[in-house]
Amino acid sequence: LYAQPLTFSGSLTAEVVHSPETSLLPVDQGGLLGMVDRAGAGDTVLVEQLYERVHWGGSNDTPQSAPNLRLQAYIDAARRGATVRILLDAYFDTGDNAETVAYISQIVQNEGINLRALLGNPTGRGIHNKMILVEAGGEKWTHLGSINGSEASSKANRELAIQVQSDAVYAYFAPAFWVDWTSSGGLCCSDAAFIE
Repeated sequence: LYAQPLTFSGSLTAEVVHSPETSLLPVDQGGLLGMVDRAGAGDTVLVEQLYERVHWGGSNDTPQSAPNLRLQAYIDAARRGATVRILLDAYFDTGDNAETVAYISQIVQNEGINLRALLGNPTGRGIHNKMILVEAGGEKWTHLGSINGSEASSKANRELAIQVQSDAVYAYFAPAFWVDWTSSGGLCCSDAAFIE
């Protein structure tokens, strides 16, 4: 998709997010949850992840007893009226991502919100990306790093991401998301007018 890396000059707002200290900050203090919490009616959240667990805790837990706070933030954004798309890896998946997609599909069936999740393998070698894009209130945010969707990635591992508010960065990565999404069977957009 890109023959050259993104380069640009000028000022931007950036936040370093690191686990376990700041990856799950309360929404009013920033971090990933704060970035996603910006999204409401008419906004967009795009997620491309190696995996996003349907719940945290132990094998006997549920999304209600031990919610994955990241996944819950995406669902809540859709409940506020945002368009939310979640693309998870199919190549390395042993069933956890399929469980997450089925859980989201059930929520959509029950609530009719603008939320879709797919399994994908757009390159033929799996998705290893950890990228969340948020367009909210006219601002465009990009979160990139090493933080996966497990409890350990947010609460125990030493992980790192950067999130920036920049139209240029968002415009660089959003088309890549849509290429991967459509390659995985999803419908795309035209000038932010979604046709799904």
